[in-house]
Amino acid sequence: MIRTLLAPALLQQSDRLERAVLGGRRPVYAPERMFGKDKATPIRWGYGFAIGRIQKRLRLPALLFGPLLAAGELIALPALGATPPLRKWKPKEIGLLFAHATLFAVANGS
Repeated sequence: MIRTLLAPALLQQSDRLERAVLGGRRPVYAPERMFGKDKATPIRWGYGFAIGRIQKRLRLPALLFGPLLAAGELIALPALGATPPLRKWKPKEIGLLFAHATLFAVANGS
């Protein structure tokens, strides 16, 4: 349970690196871009906790769960209108999403 709570905190810190890779701007999948700055932290923590619990229940290795999560988000986020269509994403953002989701899965541990 503690790891499930720590993983969203780690990802919040990884945002700096992601912004640096993207020349100072947030990736399209950043909660701040999708929902606004005031809602980003509760959404990040709630989503992180829920996904962490799913990861624990599925018992998939972190290096499998992370890429599966990223692939699901690549489909779901544009379909839900939370991000622009995938064709408008920069290639770096796609790679960063896979790194982001895998880092989460490893930090959450399974």
